[in-house]
Amino acid sequence: MSATLTKDVPVMHVDLYSEEMIADPWPTLRRIREAGPVVWNACGHWMSAQDRVCRYIFNHPEVLGAEPAITGFFGREAFIAIDDKAQHNALRNIWAIAFRRDTLQPLSSLIRQITSDLLDPLIERMRAGETVDIAADVCRLIPAFVISHMMGVADEMQPSVVEWSDAMAKANSGGFGDNYAATPEWQAGERAKAELAEFLSEQIRHRRDHPGEDLISQIVHAEVGRTLSEDEIIINTRQLLFAGNETTANWLAHICHILGQRPELRAELDGNRDLLPAALEEMLRWEPVVQVMPRNAVGRITLEGVEMEDGASFTMLLGGANRDPERYVDPEALDIHREPRASLAFGYGLHSCLGVTLARLEAVATTACLLDKMPAYQIAGPIGWTGFNLRGPSPLPIALA
Repeated sequence: MSATLTKDVPVMHVDLYSEEMIADPWPTLRRIREAGPVVWNACGHWMSAQDRVCRYIFNHPEVLGAEPAITGFFGREAFIAIDDKAQHNALRNIWAIAFRRDTLQPLSSLIRQITSDLLDPLIERMRAGETVDIAADVCRLIPAFVISHMMGVADEMQPSVVEWSDAMAKANSGGFGDNYAATPEWQAGERAKAELAEFLSEQIRHRRDHPGEDLISQIVHAEVGRTLSEDEIIINTRQLLFAGNETTANWLAHICHILGQRPELRAELDGNRDLLPAALEEMLRWEPVVQVMPRNAVGRITLEGVEMEDGASFTMLLGGANRDPERYVDPEALDIHREPRASLAFGYGLHSCLGVTLARLEAVATTACLLDKMPAYQIAGPIGWTGFNLRGPSPLPIALA
């Protein structure tokens, strides 16, 4: 979509999906943030990397809405894409109790056991002199196994869940140009969504006659769930499964990357485990997974004095907002002792992350187990990145220090 611009509107040309941007987005995000509260990207969309502006947008879906920006990926019926508060909350609240802190706490021992089981063979290989990819062999698997367990998915199907989820994530990595629907990545993602939907359909039919305590049973037998079609149940369950593992996997990889680069930080956390929750939250502020949150103008709107047409595309750059000096002192520094201030890493307002408590539990339990078991290690080769929309280090090669 083009825009009619005045001389007062900052204009930049930024390819968010270039190799340079994915590898090191911070200088560009800083330039966007410093250019102004709202910037026109000559690639065809508005954008902001300021915390204040992004929080306003999250809080005002009637101005810039998730619909239809997110419906193309998750589906129109997914609560993550629904801006109507009552409808959104009715679906989200199906699982609200399941994601409460007191409900999730018993999972801590399971997470530590999963982590330990994955680390043991990895450490043996490292002691034999191998370089291993901790992102693929540990970080990627933990949250997928946990959310699969919560959904009642059989152990033998968990590798398929990882494969489907990864294909969906790659399709959402962006940068495919105007004809993205014709790219192999998008087509593979659509096949994965269809295969996952077929699997979930079987699970849903089984749960109708054999209810349990799992998340699929909860939506099937919830009062709201009984009013949903099977397609609507599939779409919301698929969304939950994807979001419940892909972002956390990247967060864990960031943690392993940082600890491998900063042995003094690892030593400090190893000596004082009480620091873990705040330290891991700071790592996520400093290296957030979700960099991009798309929105569309609802009618003709004015934001920060800038007029936008109905349906205009807007990109919230959450990584840039998380390093906004208007909110954080010395934001470019990783400081695990800074005064706690909530970042936008888990969203904000209506569309804040349902699984935030689970993600934090997984991060703390996994890191504690890593500190207990993993000998001192170092980054042992060039790392890659999963993309810009969902950004994490992968592959992440490490070897014993």
